[in-house]
Amino acid sequence: MTVVTASPVPGAQSMATPPGRVADASAVRERSLRQRRQAWTRATMEPFDVAVVGAGINGAAAYHELCERGYRVLLLDRSDFGSGTSQASGMMIWGGILYLAQFDVRVVQDFCLSRDQMMQEMPSWVRLDPNRYVFRTRHGRGPLTVGAGLFAYWLLGGRRRARPRFEKEFPERSFLLSDGFGVSILYEEAAVRPSDARFVAAWILSHDEGPGMALNHCGVVGGSWDRAAGNWVLEVDDRILGRQGTVRTASVINAASCWTDEVNRQFGIMTPWKHVFSKGVFVGFRRYEGHHTVITFENRRDGDCMALIPWGPISLWGATETLATDLEASYRPEPADVRFLLDEWNRQVSRPVGPADIMALRTGVRPLAVRRNYDPQRLTLSISRRSIVHPDRERPWISLFGGKITGCDAVARSVAAHLAHVCAPSGRRIAPVTIEDHPPRNEFFPGLAEPVVAARHAAELEMCWTLDDYLRRRTNVSQWVARRGLGSRDENLPRIRELAAFFPGADGGSASAAVKRYREHVGREHDAVLAAV
Repeated sequence: MTVVTASPVPGAQSMATPPGRVADASAVRERSLRQRRQAWTRATMEPFDVAVVGAGINGAAAYHELCERGYRVLLLDRSDFGSGTSQASGMMIWGGILYLAQFDVRVVQDFCLSRDQMMQEMPSWVRLDPNRYVFRTRHGRGPLTVGAGLFAYWLLGGRRRARPRFEKEFPERSFLLSDGFGVSILYEEAAVRPSDARFVAAWILSHDEGPGMALNHCGVVGGSWDRAAGNWVLEVDDRILGRQGTVRTASVINAASCWTDEVNRQFGIMTPWKHVFSKGVFVGFRRYEGHHTVITFENRRDGDCMALIPWGPISLWGATETLATDLEASYRPEPADVRFLLDEWNRQVSRPVGPADIMALRTGVRPLAVRRNYDPQRLTLSISRRSIVHPDRERPWISLFGGKITGCDAVARSVAAHLAHVCAPSGRRIAPVTIEDHPPRNEFFPGLAEPVVAARHAAELEMCWTLDDYLRRRTNVSQWVARRGLGSRDENLPRIRELAAFFPGADGGSASAAVKRYREHVGREHDAVLAAV
């Protein structure tokens, strides 16, 4: 697999707000819509070798791999790239230490190998990340037990990282309870930077030319297998243009993540696998002085581990782990989730924090692959995060279950190997065009010390269609600035209005309407949640 080498914010050159921005934004919107209409015509007129449904991390990596092999690939997602589970992770590329407790040595070895390969092949995105496990002085797992486990973990990882070592003094002690913690163990993992969402987009945007085509905000709403023609007919709904049509493809990769089972039912696909769901919530505080490494603690509820992750200007704390039965509702944070996280965090620190200190709420749902007869009432902690690639026996349809960022390239290679048995590439191999070939212009956003990708660039070259796409996924503004970028007292509202003018939006509507919807969303899923804590 050719490496995606794009830098998170390549060639960082800050750019001031240009004159005539409103007129300029209007021109950008018109150009973007013209390009979208051209893409829609191609998608509905040309046949494809394979359609990938779902642009999370597995769908994006599969799209990248298949494009490189010369397949004519159409990538479809009913929302933005990486807008589900893939935008709500802890961004840690870890080797599966959790599975040591289950003695699943093979999974640990596979994840460790994937982690180290990603660090070697994608150094601009996947970087060494020191982790620190701290021990409570009165209860919890002891240093000998955890130390032996981390040493075994290091051995299973081929000793490719630094050997774990005990440390009694460390910078993070400055904000922890002085008498609550003893020694710590420092060991090495990896992490994605600047965000998981931009990492997903990088796989996709590296193929803006060639045999592939990607359409976000374009969902599959129906379809069937045309036995006579030997291809799938997919009914698609483009929310940007407000158009419906059909596309034809020789094969389908169902990479819809949490919605994989729903898409399979829609097309009459039966598999021995299904998903159960685990809800995970993080909260973000202003970054603590002295916070440089990921710190892992045991929580008091079930002995699971939680982490404080340094991320830009914030410290990210979490995540919860609860069985999710209502999928759509589980993507929204609840006051009970936040209360639990605050209670757990305030047990660790010398100066307690409250709802007013929370800069970000980050909520996601993990799809966990299980056998169809699995009892969903069991704790999700006991379920492996393994990936399952399942080809249908009767029709050219491959379903992806489970998975995580670690190992996404291995999943993509497995998909390509299965697809090779049923469909040969009809396009020609073209080297991917990385984001580095179109270095983004950057500009400053109020409250951030470092520049972010400019709205104009995101709209023109990164398939960014909505205000939320920009604030949440092309940049980290909504995670790093209070109240999802609006500011604690809406002081950033004028800038938000400027930004909204660049994006046509899904389902049409004016920029002012987009800003109104965004403020309502922040009020409902941020302000109201914290007010109820």
